[in-house]
Order: sequence, then structure tokens, then C-alpha cells
Amino acid sequence: MATRAFFDPIAALRAAPLLTSTCTLWWAMDEHFFLSIFNTPEIRSKSNELLPTYFKEFFEGGLNRTLALLTLTISSTMATCFVNHGYHWANKSLRWYTAGMVLTAGHLAFVPAIAPKIKAIVEDTSKGESTKDLESWLSVHTIRTLTVDLAAWVCFVIGTAREIQGDWD
Repeated sequence: MATRAFFDPIAALRAAPLLTSTCTLWWAMDEHFFLSIFNTPEIRSKSNELLPTYFKEFFEGGLNRTLALLTLTISSTMATCFVNHGYHWANKSLRWYTAGMVLTAGHLAFVPAIAPKIKAIVEDTSKGESTKDLESWLSVHTIRTLTVDLAAWVCFVIGTAREIQGDWD
């Protein structure tokens, strides 16, 4: 088919989990960078005043972005595994795609650890010490980024590489 010479939808589907998990990882690193600025010593006292309002707005937009990326990663992984099931077993990429999908879903396992910290920041329950709550949130966020987000991305890199390698064999 001539169309596949320019655009192969199956190849795009195989690459989609890698693309969306890359975006998730990038967003997580950006969140850490942008929010860590509030805890720099030079502006920390001013941050305590601004942080509850800022974080409320930041979190609402960030939550939508994060959930969209996680949903796209999981659904594109399920679709590519369904479409290429037999092929995936032959080149062993199914294991990597499945592990990446499970790790992606594992991002949500951190909600019970993070939700109270978000609430504390937004509602300023520490009365003017929101940067301490942010510091706590950033700690869990870093652990989540370096475990499930990074590990999912690595799985998708390996799975996609096996797909590309299989196409060239």
C-alpha cells in the first residue's frame, strides 16, 4: 500500500506510548523545576504568601494534563498490544509494553501520599508555612518521577526499540 510509505499507522501506534510517556516524564521534571523555585531561600518568605493561590491554579491545569497523558499512554499501549499481539510475543516487546503500562498506572498509586499535601498547600493549613508542605510534596513527587515515571519511559524505550529492530530484521 503506497500510503504506508509515507505514514504507517501501526508504526505510529507502536511509538505512541513512548511519546506520551516522554511527555509525562518531561512534565514531571518541569513541575519539580518550577515549584522548587518557591523554596529558594531568597524568596521563601514571599512564597509562603503566594503559594496557596498559585498552587491551586497550577494544580488544576497540571492535573488535567497529567491525567490526559496517563490515559493516552495506557490506552495507546493497550491498543498497540491488541493490534500487534502475535508480533509482540515473537520479539518480546509485549513484556516491555505491559511493564510500561503497569508502571504508568502506578503513577496513580501515589495519590494517597500526595493528595493530603496538595490540600495542605492549597488550603494553607500550616498557616503561612506552605513551603514546608511543598517541600514534602516535592519529595514524594521526586520519588514517583524517578520510580514509576522514569521506569515506564525506559520500558517504552526498550519496547519501541524492539519493535524497530523487528521491523528491520
